[in-house]
This record gives sequence, structure tokens and C-alpha cells, in this order.
Amino acid sequence: MDGGRFFGAFRACSGITDAVVLNHVPVGCNWGVGMFNNISSQPDIRHACTVVHEREIVFGGEEALKRALRLADKTYDAPLLVVISGDVPSIIGDDVQSVIDSLSLKKDVLWLEAAGYKGSMRNGYEDALLKLGSLMKECNVKKRSVNLIGLCPDDFKVHADLKEIKRIIEALGIGVNSTISMCSLEEFCAAPAAELNVVMGQGAKLAKYMKNEFGVPYIEVDYPYGLEGSMKFTEALCGNLGVEYGGEKYLDLEPFERTYLYLHEMYGTSVSVTGDFRCNPMADFLERELGFEIEVKSCFEEDRSSFEENVRNSNTMMLFGSSFERGLARELQIPLMRFVYPVFDQVCMCDYAPYAGFRGAAYLTESIINSVMGFDGKSRNNFSYQEMMSQ
Repeated sequence: MDGGRFFGAFRACSGITDAVVLNHVPVGCNWGVGMFNNISSQPDIRHACTVVHEREIVFGGEEALKRALRLADKTYDAPLLVVISGDVPSIIGDDVQSVIDSLSLKKDVLWLEAAGYKGSMRNGYEDALLKLGSLMKECNVKKRSVNLIGLCPDDFKVHADLKEIKRIIEALGIGVNSTISMCSLEEFCAAPAAELNVVMGQGAKLAKYMKNEFGVPYIEVDYPYGLEGSMKFTEALCGNLGVEYGGEKYLDLEPFERTYLYLHEMYGTSVSVTGDFRCNPMADFLERELGFEIEVKSCFEEDRSSFEENVRNSNTMMLFGSSFERGLARELQIPLMRFVYPVFDQVCMCDYAPYAGFRGAAYLTESIINSVMGFDGKSRNNFSYQEMMSQ
């Protein structure tokens, strides 16, 4: 369920909003990453494919890559082409760099070797950002400014979350210099202007490179779920930038007071959580702020079959994860709360209902309550959730 190195590299590079990604892969691989990427942003299609077929597998895909590069250079109005080479070209030994060097193209071209079997999705993301980091330039430092590193344009709720995170940061008198990787090429190249890099779960390799190359310090923080998680996030920024912290003024408990009885009835409910780097922060929020009992917790890079078997053998009454957990939730007849990539059976059209940050705590809790109240079926213990909520 991790997705592999190819998916991670694509997610990093597709976040450069005015770059074009040319996937040197069979059409199915291109369709897979594109489908997840464009669920909630369908007009933003900036990827193409060399369409490797049986002929290329037998005779090599270098000619197909040449044709695709020429066509992409002619077709797209973009400052950068990023070639991501997947499993098949790696196995058959295509010399991608030689093909690029043999052409005279108008656009800059960057090549990434990202065979899915050569690493995890996180490895692919980290290494792709590091390769893109070679495009960065020395800049004058902007005081009290940060780069946010680790977000992807196809993360669930990412646009709403980013809006809320920026609102919190800017309310402290801190500017957001760049959001990596959800920024233009120009913004990416000017990222060394920030006073501090804030790594949100992934992207530490780029942050270390920027520290060594440009002297930009960095901190690693958890994704800010819940009121406590948001306060810790805010404290970390203030402490590293010398900004006075007054986090209590952001706390708004009224929404939770209005739903007190629902939260009280759900207290102690056994749940299981799976996901990427957001898994642990979500579990902390559920346990510390809502009083849920965490039965099983697992990151995507861990063994999938073990996670499912552990959930089956537990008292889990609700599942938190991605669309891939839908089958398990149906099998166990329990609600599924989607919060992490990939989510392909729901869309996020609006940016005013985040899951992250102080405001996100209320929206996230609301979604959890509604997932339980709206669940139509018997639980694995043979009573309905409506009965549970009415007791």
C-alpha cells in the first residue's frame, strides 16, 4: 500500500506548479499516479507519458523517450521538464541521461531514476526533492520567514489544511516563503531565502542539504492535528524564531461544548489507525483529545497483511486511514474515517474545512462524529452505532 519509489518521486515533482512531469513508463503506471493526483484537482494535469509498450521492452525505450521529449518541449509552456524513469526502463537499461544530452531543447530538463521496486514512496519523495534542490539559488534571507516542507498536492484536505496552517503562521507575524512541494519553480529556487525550514513529516533530506549548502536551519514537527498538536506546532515555530507565543488565544472550545454528549458517548471507543507520517499525530489526537482507545497503529511502510490481521483480532470499532481500508471496514462492518493519501472515493472541493490546525480540530471532530452517526449497519459486536449514540 506504500506505492513505491515511483509514486513518491511523482508526488514531489508534480508539486512544482509550473513544471511538466514526463513519466518514462508504461501507460498503466502513468494512469495510476495521475488518477490519485487529479481526484480533487482535475484541471491541473501537467504530466505526460512515453507509453512504453512491448516493442520498447524488447528493443529499448530510448527512441520513445526522444519523441516524447521533443513533443513535450514543443507542446507545454513550462520552464522545466522532469523525466521520471520507472520500473521497465530501469530493468531494460535505458540510458535516459544520454537521450537528454543528445537533444537541443528549449526547456531545462531534470531526470530522476525512480523504479518503484528500488525503495518506498517516502524514499522516492525525499530523493526527488533532493535532486530538485540542485536548482536552488543563494538568496538574501527574509527575517521571520519559513518554508513548509513535506506537503503534496494530492494529500487529502491539503489545500484547506495549508490555508489554516498559513493563517496560524501569519497570525504570529511570520511569513511563509515557500511551500514545498506546492509552489512554482521560481518559489522553489528561492527557498533558501527563508530563515527556517519546517519539515512536516517528510523532506528532511532536502532540509539537511539546504542547511549544508545555504545555512538554512530546520526543525521537524508533527502534522498539527487537534488543539494540542496545533499548540506544539506553534510553540516550535515561535521558539526557533524568537517570536512571543500566546497559543491559548487561538483555542476555541465552544464547538466541542456544543457536541459534548456525542463526544462523551464515544469516549473509550476502540479504534485503529494507519497512514503515512500523519498516522502517529492522528493517533495522538484521537487518544489524548477525544479519549479513544488505540487498538492497532501502523504506518504504510509496515506489513499490510499484519495490520489487517491485527485489526481483525482486535476490538476495533472504527478505522482511520485511506480509501484502501474501505474493504476491511466493510468486512468488519465498521465506519471508515478517511484522512490520509490516497483518497479516491471522496473529493475536497472547498478550502474552508481543514483537518489540521486550531480550526481543523473542530472540523475533524465533526467529521468523526458524523461518520459514526451516519453509519448504516450493525457493528462487529452486533449493535448499531445509532443504538450506541442513543444510550
